[in-house]
Amino acid sequence: MFPKTGKVMEYSVWNRLSRGISALMHPFVIPTWAVLLMLYGPTVMVNMPPRVKFFLLGIVALNTLLLPAFSIGVLRWFRVIPDWSLQDQKTRMLPMGIVAVCYLMCIVAMSNMLFAFLITRFLIAALCCVAFAFFVNLYWKISLHMTAAGGLLGMLAVVCYAGLANLQQALVGCLLLSGLLGSARLRLGSHNLAQVAAGAGGGAVISVVVILFF
Repeated sequence: MFPKTGKVMEYSVWNRLSRGISALMHPFVIPTWAVLLMLYGPTVMVNMPPRVKFFLLGIVALNTLLLPAFSIGVLRWFRVIPDWSLQDQKTRMLPMGIVAVCYLMCIVAMSNMLFAFLITRFLIAALCCVAFAFFVNLYWKISLHMTAAGGLLGMLAVVCYAGLANLQQALVGCLLLSGLLGSARLRLGSHNLAQVAAGAGGGAVISVVVILFF
């Protein structure tokens, strides 16, 4: 007996690759990627002491990756949300609210650290992206993955344009990964093309505007 078509698709190589790309560029992970680039890449922050870099990275990872992931796990444990994927438009609202609070705590924790101004601006942009996605999600299921990826692209474009970093290669790499991510979200049936494009465009525009003019 051959397996059903749906099972074949689910376990196909392309679907596994799509899930891998989605995990690599997950909205919880992207802020940590961004801060790693800012701290350890050729930027104005490259000469910071290693302990300071590790401290800043720890604050960001705790508040934008570990706490949100733990909170989603608790919600899943108590069956407040049906699954980890948050495919349903309505089930996204509470997790997105929790993520916004975690981002706000991170911004407050770093608000007096003038040497981390670039990270703080990016986090404010990320919080604005979450707020944008939250309000759009009230009426339409926008891609959270692509909103986060667009925010990262916007940040990289701004710091390169402003002469704060020499991350052109990272920008090109992120652009390629974002394209793969969009294809992955379409492949998995999580979104349609309009939802993917709106997420990427909205995230990029918000990030550029906030970092440049806030």
